[in-house]
Amino acid sequence: MALVGRSGSGKSTLLHLLALIDDVTRGWFVFCGVRADGLPEHKRVELRRRTSSFLFQDTRLIDEFDVRANIEVGLRYRDMTAAERQWRVEEAMDFVGLGHRTAHPVPALSAGQQRRVEIARAIASRPRIPFADEPAGDLDPRGAAQMLQILWQLNRGGTTVVMAMHSAECAAMADKVVYLVDGLRIEGDGGLHSVKRGRS
Repeated sequence: MALVGRSGSGKSTLLHLLALIDDVTRGWFVFCGVRADGLPEHKRVELRRRTSSFLFQDTRLIDEFDVRANIEVGLRYRDMTAAERQWRVEEAMDFVGLGHRTAHPVPALSAGQQRRVEIARAIASRPRIPFADEPAGDLDPRGAAQMLQILWQLNRGGTTVVMAMHSAECAAMADKVVYLVDGLRIEGDGGLHSVKRGRS
């Protein structure tokens, strides 16, 4: 699913709500079968840890760590052995095409490669739903195409992917597109054909 809209349209806010990073202030919200609105922060964090991952707009890699350590860091908070962590990291690195960059320091990587490290970190835990906020926004056309191709392959493997982006052209790869205009939800499969009067 792609959430599409201009800056300030509300797509990042909606994505943060869907990903349980922020809590809803009114109404109710069911996430993966759990009533999530009003959950205490620690319960929201635990639900998020069990079910999802998030790719932020800005790169949040640790410069002092190499590629492997950056991908593994999120797995250290999960109940698994060191051997399982290592296997998950290698699997994720191979999936995004970085198997040969294991020991590279993050600052030595291109912007596109850093984005791929972020995806590898996000999928190493095998989340039910990875959320991505402008996953290709700061990349050149070639890097953006590679990034979206990786997410497309992940989705075709059976994983739901929810993305927020400016470009309707990039969103064309999605099975479902939701357009946002000033917080209003306008849905369409390639066109704006119905306006939902309520706010998301």
